[in-house]
Amino acid sequence: MRRITSVLLVLGLLVGIGAAVAVAKAPGKAKPRAAKVQQRGLLPIAAAYLDLTPVALRTELRSGKTLAQVATAKGKSVDGLESALLNALRSKVEAAKAAGKIDAARADRLLQRAPQLVERLVNATPRARAPRARGARGGLLKAAGTYLGVTPQQLVTELRAGKSLAQVATAKSKSVDGLKQALLAAVKQKVDAAVAAGRLDAARAQQLLERAPAHIARLVNRSRN
Repeated sequence: MRRITSVLLVLGLLVGIGAAVAVAKAPGKAKPRAAKVQQRGLLPIAAAYLDLTPVALRTELRSGKTLAQVATAKGKSVDGLESALLNALRSKVEAAKAAGKIDAARADRLLQRAPQLVERLVNATPRARAPRARGARGGLLKAAGTYLGVTPQQLVTELRAGKSLAQVATAKSKSVDGLKQALLAAVKQKVDAAVAAGRLDAARAQQLLERAPAHIARLVNRSRN
């Protein structure tokens, strides 16, 4: 099952939080620690319901517990936790629609999926993975920007306009294969660092590295159109 923070990030991205860099979701995208989306999103809602601080809740999740298990240990209703998260997610979707970040059709689809997403979130078991959400996305944007000769901010502008990384590379007369290699090197660096720090075992690192080329190929060719 996906890590708890992976699901939190997905939920945040679904309602437009961090949409500017959503296209930079790459292998090892998840992070088993605090991401900006968590700090401003659903983790504080869960923590408030459970009478914990976000930091204390993250500690519980890092130990391998699910949100459901934390709720049970605190004598809290799992259904109540799901309701609190579902209400928060619905509010975020409505706010995103009101702000013009998503259209009504997209909002309706998200609201229909919300109960399943929340259920998955509450029962998701944390699992260590290599790079962390914000770090992975930011690191890959930086690596891509460096290769393409643009700043991460300039690259985000291009991606927001609907271009894929491959299209940006072509427009800059840069090799798409070279871009993929630059991103792969960045991912390998993050995976190696995670192994060295003890956040990832060698077997899992090898799996991530084996999958990385396919993930990067999708990343490079993905556009928002």
